[in-house]
Amino acid sequence: MKDNNIKNKLKHFNNQQHRLEFKEEKLFYNDTHVKLDQNMAYYEAVFGKDYTINSIDIVVYNNLPISMNKGIDDQVDNIRIELYYYNQEMLNHKSDNETWGFPPKILDNDYMLIDGVPLNKDTDIETFNRLLIDAKKRTFTQKFEGVNAVVRQYYKPDSYGETISISFGELSSLDYVSYSDGSTSSD
Repeated sequence: MKDNNIKNKLKHFNNQQHRLEFKEEKLFYNDTHVKLDQNMAYYEAVFGKDYTINSIDIVVYNNLPISMNKGIDDQVDNIRIELYYYNQEMLNHKSDNETWGFPPKILDNDYMLIDGVPLNKDTDIETFNRLLIDAKKRTFTQKFEGVNAVVRQYYKPDSYGETISISFGELSSLDYVSYSDGSTSSD
């Protein structure tokens, strides 16, 4: 039963219009490798030009669940994949008994893959780690006890390491996945 469930999720992923995937510590969008520390012309070629830039140099795509932190020299050092979108107005109206009807930003509960294992906003991190172990892949070692994220890092010789972190959400199981080169502390 578990294998069928994963096969169905992988089939769903392969049929998605927007496919985001990590293979080891490398991010891919629709099978194109997405590198960090590039200028906006590079990201426009990969993701398109449907975005806005807010007052603190955060690039927010309108048609993708992606935002990016522009660092030194206008290069992107952090890519954030929103698993669930909510804003401060939604949080201000939260009550203990309220049922949230806001749609996830990844529409129709689409998935992203980390080392071939499907992940979406409803994924339980312990189950996800077990699936990574079964696939003989590196897990996210921290638990969500007392922290708000799990993290996996890869250190390259003589350069910044690359980090994938998965954040626990206030309104859903998971909130976002952050991909960073370690040169920023914004996430």
